[in-house]
Amino acid sequence: MEGVVGSDAAAPSLPRSGQVLTLTVPADPGQLAPTRERLRRWLHGLGVDEWDVETVLIATGEACANAIEHGYRFAPEGITTVRAELRGDRLEIEIRDDGGWREDVGGDATDRGRGRLIMARVMDEAAIEGTPEGTTVRLVKRLGSA
Repeated sequence: MEGVVGSDAAAPSLPRSGQVLTLTVPADPGQLAPTRERLRRWLHGLGVDEWDVETVLIATGEACANAIEHGYRFAPEGITTVRAELRGDRLEIEIRDDGGWREDVGGDATDRGRGRLIMARVMDEAAIEGTPEGTTVRLVKRLGSA
């Protein structure tokens, strides 16, 4: 990598800060794969290693799928916004929908409801804030951390 400046000189493999990607995702499950691919290309363009790319795609894809299914209940007019920003060695991602919040209803015997656990396990930070006006998922991945 050329011309690393500042305190990041000890870690030249990390991409530069200040890069932002904003995507709008219609509430259509068919839009999940193209959204992941756009995020993948952006991350590769920043030089993010493949392990981090894959974990970010898993968590972001899960959050977007939840917004489509639970926030908008597949209503085609629903729009989810994905905003990713690189801040030093931290990739911060916010997934926001304006759909309805649904509290967890216990006792569901199906093989579902693991999205929060998945996001928490693959990311360094995962927070979900739900209100009647929508849901915001905040994800953080420290790049290059094992």
